[in-house]
Amino acid sequence: MGKQKQQVISRFFAPKPNPSSQSPSPSQSPFPNPPKISATVSFSPSKRSKTLEKTLSLTPPPSKKPKTLPPPPPPPSSLNQRFLQKLLEPSPSSSSPCATTATATANAKYTPLEQQVLDLKSRYPDVLLMVEVGYRYRFFGPDAETAAKVLGIQAHVDHSFLTASIPTFRLQFHIRRLVTAGYKVGVVKQTETATIKSHGSNRAGPFARGLSALYTRATLEAAAEEVGGGGDGGNYLVCVVEKGALVENRDCGVECNFDVKVGLIGVEISTGEFMYGEFNDGVTRAVLESVVLSLAPAEILLGEPVSAQTEKLLLAYAGPSSNVRVERASGDSFKDGGALAEVMSLYENISEDVMKLEPHSQNAETSKEEKHLLGIEGIMAMPELAVRALALTIRYLKQFGFERILCLGASFRPFSSKAEMTLSANALQQLEVLKNNSDGSENGSLLQSMNHTLTAFGSRLLRHWVTHPLCDRNSISARLDAVSEIAESMGPCRVSQDVVILDEEGSCSPITQSEVDYLLSSVLTTLGRSPDIQRGITRIFHRTATPVELASDVRVPSNWAKVNSTKKTIRYHPPEVITALDGLSLAKEELLVACRATWDNFLLGFGRYYAEFQAAVQALAALDCLHSLAVLSRNQNYVRPVLLDDDEPGQIQICSGRHPVLESILQENFVPNDTNLHLDGEYCQIITGPNMGGKSCYIRQVALIAIMAQVGSFVPASSAKFHVLDGIYTRIGASDSIQRGMSTFFEELSEASHILHNCTSRSLVIIDELGRGTSTHDGVAIAYATLHHLINQKKCMVLFVTHYPKIMAIKDDFPGSVGAYHVSYLTPQKNPKLSISKSDPGVDNLDRGDVTFLYKVVPGMADKSFGLNVARLAQLPPSCIARASVMAAKLEAEVSTRVGVRLAQKVFPETLVCTEENLEEVNLPNQPEFSDGEQLRSSSVDGEGASEELVRAYHALFSCLQSALDGTNPTNSLLSLKESLKLAVRMVDDNRQFELSDW
Repeated sequence: MGKQKQQVISRFFAPKPNPSSQSPSPSQSPFPNPPKISATVSFSPSKRSKTLEKTLSLTPPPSKKPKTLPPPPPPPSSLNQRFLQKLLEPSPSSSSPCATTATATANAKYTPLEQQVLDLKSRYPDVLLMVEVGYRYRFFGPDAETAAKVLGIQAHVDHSFLTASIPTFRLQFHIRRLVTAGYKVGVVKQTETATIKSHGSNRAGPFARGLSALYTRATLEAAAEEVGGGGDGGNYLVCVVEKGALVENRDCGVECNFDVKVGLIGVEISTGEFMYGEFNDGVTRAVLESVVLSLAPAEILLGEPVSAQTEKLLLAYAGPSSNVRVERASGDSFKDGGALAEVMSLYENISEDVMKLEPHSQNAETSKEEKHLLGIEGIMAMPELAVRALALTIRYLKQFGFERILCLGASFRPFSSKAEMTLSANALQQLEVLKNNSDGSENGSLLQSMNHTLTAFGSRLLRHWVTHPLCDRNSISARLDAVSEIAESMGPCRVSQDVVILDEEGSCSPITQSEVDYLLSSVLTTLGRSPDIQRGITRIFHRTATPVELASDVRVPSNWAKVNSTKKTIRYHPPEVITALDGLSLAKEELLVACRATWDNFLLGFGRYYAEFQAAVQALAALDCLHSLAVLSRNQNYVRPVLLDDDEPGQIQICSGRHPVLESILQENFVPNDTNLHLDGEYCQIITGPNMGGKSCYIRQVALIAIMAQVGSFVPASSAKFHVLDGIYTRIGASDSIQRGMSTFFEELSEASHILHNCTSRSLVIIDELGRGTSTHDGVAIAYATLHHLINQKKCMVLFVTHYPKIMAIKDDFPGSVGAYHVSYLTPQKNPKLSISKSDPGVDNLDRGDVTFLYKVVPGMADKSFGLNVARLAQLPPSCIARASVMAAKLEAEVSTRVGVRLAQKVFPETLVCTEENLEEVNLPNQPEFSDGEQLRSSSVDGEGASEELVRAYHALFSCLQSALDGTNPTNSLLSLKESLKLAVRMVDDNRQFELSDW
């Protein structure tokens, strides 16, 4: 095949020689020049493959060809490092002629395209650039390595850079993939075509290129529809600033002032939604966490400096699995009123530019002035930190060209108001309002069970409704009235007296309710099948919308020559036709430019009516949400809740309430429960019961029904009566936050602290298992004190789930206000006779009765939690379960012994002094026998004497305990312990007049 063809390619990091002198001049860098590096590429036509061989020379190349082989090349990864070093080199001063000469010499080593890439990368160092080159988009340097990793494409060395490429028709697909991975992506396009370039002054130069579009997760949907359209959910940009954090000690890792004031801006650029807020927050940043979970931002803008706790929370939310992008911006320049001045200046400039571009008329001028004044009033009404966050957001959006939405198109709305309830982060997570706790998806959440919307904008509005239930009784009633009316229209066809239309003769004719339902469903279904119109009109406002090209059949003159080719024939057209086609191509390019200008003028004119279109879409979204709630009430057989007046005492009355999510899964197998809480009566329920018996499901169901009622939805119950709540607070489950330095117990107490500081007498509090993360005594004490504070100080409605029996003693402090309940169950009735024979059942057969859960909440306290049954279901080793059974029996025996001793001391204060240490020394008579149905009865005991029946009971108890302490036969000891426990429980039930402080 002959000698292979070789080509030497100079590397982009070659030295910068001084053409005037070999000695370094004073203006040059004092560091020595790096060695020259070159690479040899061999082309083999026979194999049709390329092999890249790099040669490294530590001395300048000699004039003759070297006779020795060069050392091995450096690894390819060094290309990216040296590419970054090249970008980080300081640009030479324009006043130094020597530096200018050196730069010109260095620039001559790159191709024109490579020089363009370096210039663009120096201007946009944090952007992943996609450069249009012919029919492909290419990545260069580290961007090529990143693209190869994310997109799964091949990267290779070409001339001076590592490069990778994608075809132009796959641009939108790959942009979305890169943006979803959390990158800021810039598209660099050719600003001139081949036809215009051939007729211009830049014939011999490269194509002119510039950054035409910039995308992030928060701005992707605001771009053209072919790039957006990735989902119906929100893509909020959230800017967070704070005041009051101690930043002086950040270097030493010490931070004392944890209580801060947080300012927040949330912008959905693709829909024009704008929310702001300012609030005080504690060490756990509970309020900030609830805002972040409610908005679910796609991008977070941190206005530095921020405290370590805030930064940990936001970075934990923007973890690797979420792909949420975090951008940092300095807010030091906006102190002392600088933020408001910058926002107002930008608002004035944009308003003036729009007024110059739009056509003038008296009505238009009046409307513009009104909108202008409303916008200024909205900004002036915003808190200080919110204005600072707004200034940072505007500065950030300028690079995308979307800052106009903050000054013209967006409606300023506070994140929370008195008319809405803001659910805490704990309530959103623990009640699974937006996402389930298993895989983080919407499946199995309250939002998913309630969402029957047909449009994307309706679905987004329903999410806001669910996370912000109403607190105004009139607003809730109005929403329920609308839902009822729509639901009635879905029933049998009947004439409505309230709905009329005008026929052709001008007379009124009634419309049947079925026609209303058909009309509403048809409109919403049609809108749902169409593209997202809310984002569509916002793209028009941003001037990023693209026209739709429709194909049409065009007839051409018969004398036009058709150029084609076949296997046998090749047809040509004469030079005159070539000249004419060249002029036609130029005219087409000019026509495209004119069309683009005309389209921009149309978008600008449409932007004047953006507020009106946005209001129309919001009305349609509300109609879609109401229709969804009506569909839910009809399909699930829900009832309308009754709202009580504000002057009535707070109460929750639910008859046959059902869990809205689990009911859809279990269908007819779900067991309903009643709930009765009244501030003038019993407003606290302490719920006990076996593990997995349904306690958490019951309290969650009450909270979810209350949320649904205040959203304006019908509820899953046979009847429901509510007073409007001002908050729903939860503490359920156990979790820790290692990234934020919070243990499980600290998380529990932080949640409890948030409840105690924020709940009122109009709140509903549900607490499940407080005090499990520490010792038993500390846990019981904290749980008791917390419940006592809620009942005595806050006097709010409480559902308290616990496995601590001592908590029940709080009933004596608040008689009539606290009730004891448990989740019912069935166990086999076993009454074994106390026997000392070796043929008795062994330890493995003790406490093995199956438990049947009835899932019905009934009055009373459960005497067992059946933890060993759960251990068997979890398939713990049998040896562990057997040892646990023996240990549980011993612990129960110790409790029974202490209770019995103290009871005996009360009954026989002078004749019987017995403790655990001298129990064996007490001479007790033999154990008497009791029949299965016999009840222990005792008369009033005043210390002077006792009934004979009670004395016999005590003798029987101590006889069993004495037999249990005999360790010769473990089986008989265990049976004696169980019999002692039964006797002790029976005695406690029949002698309520004694104070059992250790029970």
